[in-house]
Amino acid sequence: MKTLKMCLNWKVLAGLIAAGVGLYFLAPELALAALPILVLAVCPLSMMLMMWSMRGTEDKESGLASEERLASLREQQMALDKKIDALERTRSAENTGARSDARG
Repeated sequence: MKTLKMCLNWKVLAGLIAAGVGLYFLAPELALAALPILVLAVCPLSMMLMMWSMRGTEDKESGLASEERLASLREQQMALDKKIDALERTRSAENTGARSDARG
């Protein structure tokens, strides 16, 4: 459905088409009135279905247990702490050098 420049879930489209066809056979006088509602419902229903299907994929994709993820995050935090300390030392040395240049 990329031709419409939007992502529409085929399951939602099939369901709404089935609802429209069913409505046409059960209450033909309401089918025409329900058509705009069904068309407007495609986008939000597709979005909800996509969000529902993506729930919890972060844990599944990584394949790591929670303890392993926690250890990995702690390693990343320690690496970032080292980078921050190095930058702070560099900035401190630059400030000290600037002060001594101003005095001299």
